[in-house]
Amino acid sequence: MKKEVPTWLVVVAIIVVVALVAAWLWQGTSKSNDVVVPKTFGDESNPWGNQGAPARPQGQGASGP
Repeated sequence: MKKEVPTWLVVVAIIVVVALVAAWLWQGTSKSNDVVVPKTFGDESNPWGNQGAPARPQGQGASGP
């Protein structure tokens, strides 16, 4: 003889599963993932930052050997 599962038990199980998923999502989105990256690069007026422009080898262009 097959036993039937009470309706209230199914409802409680669904509520528990939804609550667990909601808690997992809430915990995942509440973490602060903001990583502060120090500014080590230049701006538009100084694209090379604190370093000079890279040196170009001489004699490699159209006037090269």
